[in-house]
Amino acid sequence: MKTIVCYGDSNTWGYDATTGSRHPIDVRWPGVLRSQLDKDAHIIEEGLNGRTTAFDEPFRRGRNGLAPVQWLLESHDPIDLFIVALGANDMKPIYNASAYDSAQGLESILRIINRSTAGPGSRAPEILVIAPVVFGTFSARTSERFAGAHEKFPLLLEEYQIVAKAHQAYFLDPNRHNITTDIDGVHLDAQNHRDLGMAVSALSTEIFRNTENEGSFASEHREQEKQS
Repeated sequence: MKTIVCYGDSNTWGYDATTGSRHPIDVRWPGVLRSQLDKDAHIIEEGLNGRTTAFDEPFRRGRNGLAPVQWLLESHDPIDLFIVALGANDMKPIYNASAYDSAQGLESILRIINRSTAGPGSRAPEILVIAPVVFGTFSARTSERFAGAHEKFPLLLEEYQIVAKAHQAYFLDPNRHNITTDIDGVHLDAQNHRDLGMAVSALSTEIFRNTENEGSFASEHREQEKQS
């Protein structure tokens, strides 16, 4: 059985913009992933509202996504696949972060994973980076919280793909099949959770097939990174 960690923000946690609460476990994209892989994988949901790649929120503690990565790796060892789905909250004006700054936060997370021995055989886990879903039309509340974010997204997606490739991580751009809800322009509705879960399931199956047939996707690179 494969172990997959789904590490993300409110769209991994499953925030439901309609109710202000949480989508049911089988509706959230990690739950869809679980149902698709059935008994072949153990899915660990590590979503948190407001989580960033590497920035501290001044109003709530524990939103810096870089801080828990090492202990999550140790806690859930052995991990076959570590999925990182962060970046949207980095675009909030309170952080004054550029797309490049956010990509640097992502890169810091990937370095920790690549240097770990938390995968099978004391290797690093495989990594899948899921880019943020591009924001839609904001509600009055989200417009204030994410002012200026729309302009940053084209470069953000480009920078994330560059960082993922540099660190031998798989990359999924969900904007090919996902849009945010019209209610707030930030979160995913039930159908979009399902679409994302199906896409992640297909790619995860491909990743495990590649690993079994060819060995670790990036074992040589990661060994070099551990020594650097």
